[in-house]
Amino acid sequence: MKILIHIMSMQKGGAERVVANLSNYFAQTDDIILVTTLKENVEYNLDKNIQVYSLYNKTKKKNKLSRLMSKISLNNLNKMKKIINAIKPDVILGFLPEPSFRLLVLKKFVKKIKSIPIIISVRNDPKIEYHNKIIHFIMQKLYPIAEGFVFQTQEAKNYFKKILNCKTIVIANPISQEFITERYSGEREKKIVTVGRLEKQKNQKLLIKAFGEIHKKYPDYILEIYGEGKLKYELMNYIKEMNLSNCVFLKGKTDSIKEKIYKAKAFVLSSNYEGMPNALMEALALGVPCISTDCPCGGPRELIQNNVNGILVENNNCEEMVKAIYNVIENEKLNKTLSVNSNNMKEEFLISKIADKWKKFINEIREN
Repeated sequence: MKILIHIMSMQKGGAERVVANLSNYFAQTDDIILVTTLKENVEYNLDKNIQVYSLYNKTKKKNKLSRLMSKISLNNLNKMKKIINAIKPDVILGFLPEPSFRLLVLKKFVKKIKSIPIIISVRNDPKIEYHNKIIHFIMQKLYPIAEGFVFQTQEAKNYFKKILNCKTIVIANPISQEFITERYSGEREKKIVTVGRLEKQKNQKLLIKAFGEIHKKYPDYILEIYGEGKLKYELMNYIKEMNLSNCVFLKGKTDSIKEKIYKAKAFVLSSNYEGMPNALMEALALGVPCISTDCPCGGPRELIQNNVNGILVENNNCEEMVKAIYNVIENEKLNKTLSVNSNNMKEEFLISKIADKWKKFINEIREN
């Protein structure tokens, strides 16, 4: 089977990681073609048999909506049409709004593409993703054209229930095999860790503020933040303002995240919203005691049973986060319980199980 997957880029990111994991698994038995909108380097190791194309179209427009419309431009539509017509895929998967819009515009207006089933995968909180009125309008007009939808959470699926009349399914993310391992059972390091882009969505300021309170009682603890993003210098300045430069560290990107977080006392996700957070899934699978905001669109809530395999705190609630971190540091019995129970989840995230769910759904769509 020829599977064409369209996504913005293959740089480090949650949706991109899922595409890389699925593509590598599918490549064992199928022909996989990746088409990105942007020209950036592929930052994931891909099977040598996977073909990668780019629709790169340089634009200086800075407005978010202008950038989106530019990427859906006639030039990019024509490039995409030529790739599809040349490859003749059996099914097309669209990840994220912009690639999905392009695919569905082509499906609506190009005769040769109408017969190819298109499955759209929603990867983030749709209330945020489609907040813009114009983007929301485009979504309402185009999404009903697709043959199938894959969601990460039930909450995301519910958002579209009045719009869609096609097959839909909720499938969790797969994680890389390196995270499917036994938990660390020794004495944990005196550090709190988090992983994510340095963006407003991830709300690292909340975690830094909370850690400021932790540091007063536990000055020997440190906070390590892994990831890059446009808020790097703002966060650096905030750390200085809070007088935490000696204990809060922006560690940037790393290719060995497992080793960096494996022995940590706790992993904390402070996001304002998420789809199905990969970093949280990886930490859970490793058996790192996890704390997460109970953020929309429900990913952490679907992963964590509160005080059983992790701790959920109210969105943007610094006091609750401080209390949860104290609890994990001071209550060794709870720390071990969270570690054991979360590590027991690791089999649920196996790429083989998740990819098989995808493949089964793809075959159902094709047989319709």
